[in-house]
Amino acid sequence: MPTPKESAFFLSCLVMNQNCSGMNWKWVKVIVFYVFLMVLSIASLAQTSDSISVSDIPSLKFTKEIATSRLSHLPFREEIAKTLAWNWTNLGPNIQPIENRPGGKALPTYAINRGNGTGRINYLCQHPKFHDILFACSPTGGAWVSFDQGNNWTIAGTDRLNISGVSSISPDAKKKDRWWLATGDGDDVFQFTDGVWMTNDGGISYQNINGKIPGKQLPFGDPQDFYGQISDVKSNPKYPNQLFVASNRGLYVTTDARFPEILEWEKIYDGHFYDIKIFNGKRRVKDFIIASGSHLAWSKNGGMTWELAEAPSYSNKEKLPFVRMVVLWHKAYNDELMVAVTNAKELTQSLTGEGSLYSFNIRTKQWTFIRSLKKDLNNMITTRARAIALDPQNPEKIILGNVQPLFISKDKGNTFSRIEKNQMHDDCHHILFSYDGKKVWASHDGGVSVSKDGGNTWRVSDNGIGAANIFGVSSAQTSSPQVLYGGYDVGGNLLRDSIWSHVSWGDGFETIIHPTDPNIMFTTMQNGNIQKTTDGSNFDEGKDPASAKTEWHTWIDMHPTNHQMVFCAGAKLSRSVDLGSTWQTIFEPAKKDKGLYNAYRFFFSNDHPGAAYVYVLDTTRLAPQIWRTFNVTVTDPNDIIWEKVADLPVKGWIMSIQVDPFDPKQFWVLYAGQERTGKLWRFDGTDYNDETSNLGWSKCESMILQKGTERRLYIGSNYGVFTRRWNESQWTLLTGLPGTQIKSLDINYVANKLVVGTYGRGVWWGDLLQR
Repeated sequence: MPTPKESAFFLSCLVMNQNCSGMNWKWVKVIVFYVFLMVLSIASLAQTSDSISVSDIPSLKFTKEIATSRLSHLPFREEIAKTLAWNWTNLGPNIQPIENRPGGKALPTYAINRGNGTGRINYLCQHPKFHDILFACSPTGGAWVSFDQGNNWTIAGTDRLNISGVSSISPDAKKKDRWWLATGDGDDVFQFTDGVWMTNDGGISYQNINGKIPGKQLPFGDPQDFYGQISDVKSNPKYPNQLFVASNRGLYVTTDARFPEILEWEKIYDGHFYDIKIFNGKRRVKDFIIASGSHLAWSKNGGMTWELAEAPSYSNKEKLPFVRMVVLWHKAYNDELMVAVTNAKELTQSLTGEGSLYSFNIRTKQWTFIRSLKKDLNNMITTRARAIALDPQNPEKIILGNVQPLFISKDKGNTFSRIEKNQMHDDCHHILFSYDGKKVWASHDGGVSVSKDGGNTWRVSDNGIGAANIFGVSSAQTSSPQVLYGGYDVGGNLLRDSIWSHVSWGDGFETIIHPTDPNIMFTTMQNGNIQKTTDGSNFDEGKDPASAKTEWHTWIDMHPTNHQMVFCAGAKLSRSVDLGSTWQTIFEPAKKDKGLYNAYRFFFSNDHPGAAYVYVLDTTRLAPQIWRTFNVTVTDPNDIIWEKVADLPVKGWIMSIQVDPFDPKQFWVLYAGQERTGKLWRFDGTDYNDETSNLGWSKCESMILQKGTERRLYIGSNYGVFTRRWNESQWTLLTGLPGTQIKSLDINYVANKLVVGTYGRGVWWGDLLQR
């Protein structure tokens, strides 16, 4: 709520007809505002029905006392019946893991420092007044704040948001503890958004500011909407009430950013906007505001009026129709803008497109081609277009990045010099100069790096950032946590004796820890490469199962009772009977049906050791099939008998199959869809029955069946973990986890823990539910 001083300032502005925040308020709005203040003079604006508030400071450990159900706080999302606050402990990693055997077989020399890290960070922001404060944003995991320019980080309270992923953040230039953030993934489609949130207390509580006035709201927050993206949110340092939003549904502004109850959003332009830059003029000089994306928009009078320009024409528009522009500007440029233009086949195109550098004159509206950013460089691509920055103290100096390495120009982009290789993790997303130009930060798929010599050398700067995007997780059956996971662009990582180690590189996927010998472990890379250790630390260089021809995601698993058997899915389902030393084909989809493409994934049963279910894709990838056998361990693979199960009830991507503990011909199948029905089906031997029940709009991507007498199902979702006994109908949601996707689950039966691999916030574990 505004202080008396702030209220007097607003009144004086209105009486004197001055511009308080870039735009004048209507008198009717003022009356409503002050009536509201009188009615709620004692109440805190943070405590509304759309607010999330807890009394403690942000913490890595959630307890039953502070864990809150996020579900009732998101506008338009229904509450889930049967929730239970639960204890979860974050296991990390929250700092770059130790490089295990640098130059070793699973970590070749050329990969050192290129594949090790905590997780993907897409956006960086330095506080405009308090320069020691720095923010880092993960589109899947949340936001972190540093009070010492990136030496140490702490989570910014975003674990408590419904969607923890943050695409951008903007601090209030006049208040340390107030900032605005946009949820979701603003560069790609790893996570959707539920809009913009504000904190007044340094992340202890957040309030949604999508707006409540019909027709004056941001078009985000509907749980049925999976395609919204906000790429940038920007507060005007001179007038913090003026807040801009760049999104795939247009460019928006509000002049009520601190007052959610009366806040109104206005759309400035349609189009797909990514970035907003505000250059404050001194005294009576109006602010220069630039927004860019599919179009270029600018205002030279603080947002009162705007002009719009199309992207420059190019020859291959039909091949690469998607355009994203990023602007560089310095006061020395006057009416000239430097614009990096990226072209791609589509929004999510992460393969090589084209990048070019142009100048644009906002007075004449003329484009001038400077040079290609592909020729002689490592190119720029659309999803990493912020990997270019201008030195604020030197208008001639530009740093450009993408995969490896970085390049520096000292002549406004006409020529670039290549700096040293392997200076940071691969895949740079954002480059940010400090206001004084003395430091440069870079965010990438491994976290954050910093340079103190203008970008020539770099060091890791991610102490406290826990943003690992986990595909597969496994746990040793030990009393203390031994966990192995495969992560997006950070390879295989091992927690043992309280220390995280980086053991293999690339994109990491499924992992295995031997149930009785925790020294035997497997990690995987993309396209079927499998690494193994038998001494608990030294992983080999890896090998591909013969003729497996796996997808990008490598699916492996160990048989639940015969621990010499390891399986790998691909064009053919392969089996090893000697812990991966040799391989044999046991199932060829194309021989069963020419319309089948591959054996995408497979599942076993703890209760029925002979049973194996295979999820098969047809050549259209749209109509999945399920095949099964009940003698998968037979010695001769030619003796394995396969049968096709009855056609599935719906199309879509299957995330898990769990076999009934009493009848191997019955099973549950989980889909990745977010609809309120048709997500979970049970096959009773004859028909499929929908058992989605009260899973709501959640996106469920993992499922596991607890063995033993409890026989409880657990489902990992972006709401948290759902659970029920195998024969129950209603699900109980165990709350308290961050609002991330959960792609993998495992059970440690010795410690009685459920191990959760989140996509954006690393590994967590909590007690199994006993009832």
